This record gives sequence, structure tokens and C-alpha cells, in this order.
Amino acid sequence: ANGSEYLMDRVFQKLIDSNFSDLKGTVLNASIPVPQGLINELIEASLRGNKTIVSCIIFAHPRNRVSVHLKTTMLPWPLHLRLKLDKAVDFASYSSPKIRAWMENHRLLGRLGSTFNALPEGIKIYGNQVVLDLGAFLQTPEQKRLLDLVKSVDMQTEEGTVILDVRVEVD
Repeated sequence: ANGSEYLMDRVFQKLIDSNFSDLKGTVLNASIPVPQGLINELIEASLRGNKTIVSCIIFAHPRNRVSVHLKTTMLPWPLHLRLKLDKAVDFASYSSPKIRAWMENHRLLGRLGSTFNALPEGIKIYGNQVVLDLGAFLQTPEQKRLLDLVKSVDMQTEEGTVILDVRVEVD
């Protein structure tokens, strides 16, 4: 079985290296319900080694609203932020796709956070807008190539879940 696994790995690597050109014309539309627990595991993994943010927990609510419980070394108390997510990932943005959210509270703290550069790589605050640059979280060339196949992602939330409607195309 080990030899066949090696051959399968080589076939999949060839597909990735060729940007899936052997599958040209493929179109996938998928609805992916992502539980907030999985989102928080991904956040925890991406914050490992961060000196400023102690913890960040996200809670999904209906109508594209999320709340964020953020503990930072810069403040003696935790922040409880309320955000409204844009309905779609911005794929027209320069360099890589962005998720945008709008602060509904703590706007002054948002400005202070951007001033002190307290946020991890890939997260910026512009006034009351929080921008998450998806490209900053990709670690391998394969991940970047896979993201290039994604043409659109619409987002909606329910209590405890973010639902991603994803369109993938192989040109």
C-alpha cells in the first residue's frame, strides 16, 4: 500500500504544480458551514508565538454579526468587540483577498490598536473597519495556488456558525 500512496502523492503534487490545468473547465459551488469552534482553533494556531495578543475568541451571531473577546498584553482588561462582516470576501483587492468587518463599538480603541501596531500580520484597522488579508495566513505556495482557484466567497452567519458559499473555477 505504501508504494501506491507515494504514486497518489505524486499525481496530486503534479495537479497542484500545474495549477490543476488537467482539470480545466472545472466549476465547483459549495456551501460550507464552519462552526465557530473550528474558527477559534484556526485563530489559536495562527496566534501562537504572538507577544501582544493573549487570546482571541470569536462568536458568530445571525445577520453577519460576530463578537470578539480579545485579551491583549497592552490592556489590563479584555475587549469585547462587536463587528458586522461584509457579505462577501473582497477578491478585487490589491495583492490578495480580504475579509472586511465594521466595528460597532470600541471605535476609539480600534484607532489606538492600529496606532500601536498591536495586531498580528495580516490584520489592519482603518478607522472603524477591520481588514483581514487572507494572503498573510497562507504558508505554502500550494495554499496560495489553491486560493487562486477560488473566484468568490459569500459569507453569512447563524448563531455559532459562519456559512461560506464558495465558487472555485479552474481556468
